[in-house]
Amino acid sequence: MVLLIFAVILVYEWSGAWRGYKTIMEQSEVITAELLQEEHIPVYMLIVVTIVDYIKHSWLCLLLAFIAAGALQEFVPKEKVIRYMGSNRGVFPYLVGAGCGPLLSMCSCSIIPIFGGLYKRGAGLGPSLTFLLVAPAFNPAAVLLTLALLGWKFVVGRIIFAMGAGMLVGYITERIMRNKIPAPEPMNIEDDVYAGPEDKGGYWKRTVNMFRYSWEFVKIVLPLILIGVVMAGLIKAFLPPAFIVKYLGVGIFPIMLASAIGVLMYAPSLVEAPLIRGLIDMGMGTGAAMAHLITGPALSLPSILGVCKIVSPKVPAVYASLMWVCGVIAGLVFWFFMPVFG
Repeated sequence: MVLLIFAVILVYEWSGAWRGYKTIMEQSEVITAELLQEEHIPVYMLIVVTIVDYIKHSWLCLLLAFIAAGALQEFVPKEKVIRYMGSNRGVFPYLVGAGCGPLLSMCSCSIIPIFGGLYKRGAGLGPSLTFLLVAPAFNPAAVLLTLALLGWKFVVGRIIFAMGAGMLVGYITERIMRNKIPAPEPMNIEDDVYAGPEDKGGYWKRTVNMFRYSWEFVKIVLPLILIGVVMAGLIKAFLPPAFIVKYLGVGIFPIMLASAIGVLMYAPSLVEAPLIRGLIDMGMGTGAAMAHLITGPALSLPSILGVCKIVSPKVPAVYASLMWVCGVIAGLVFWFFMPVFG
């Protein structure tokens, strides 16, 4: 059951990502200054467009992710999760989290239910956060778009910094929050029954339990994700595009600003590379571009809020701040080695 669900996720996500990649490449689509200038659109319409766009692109992926989270609770033995992603097994669980996440090719919001499923099933906080952060930042289709639109240097930088930041932030967050937050409470549903493999009725009961666990995750996570989408729409509505274009140039402040925008703003998957290429054509510095490539895909306000109900709200505050710092460092380092685009 678990393998089947994750196989469906892989096929759906990779096929969708490949179609998106071909569409963008065939249209040579970048986010231009004209597209950024949306001042003629009413504020409420920007909010509505943000919500509709999110639902349109993410509803099926989120549905599959919630089902996968339920399957992890019902069908995967807790000791197996602890063995591969427990907190006390050195660097290995972080490598597992960093290596498995990108295979799913999911965005920062869709990955939350699976993160919750792993964490509630016994995975350590650090490895779980590494999985949460690296999976969307190291999206294979987005990496291909980065190669096509920005070049191999950006690809190498994105891979190194995304993997390194995800593992480092996961490890530091766990060290900071150790003994400061309660251990995750296992999810329990009424009449949780396992009749054994010899009982065919047991499989039916366990499948029903899987969907009940999935519904519990929906109630925990989805409302806050939608609130975050609305808030991201408000930020987009009241943040003048001219401000973004003006202050994302060359220097330390643009790098810090680009990293901060990446932490808070929500954008659909595969948008970051065309957006960065368009901003570079308008004068964005290479350091600011790399900073946004690290934080933008990995984080968003909806994803930060969604995680709050799975772990303590202190945890997203810590890892979001650390990712902002990592984005700034990545931008400064990349700016040093590649001061100009080309």
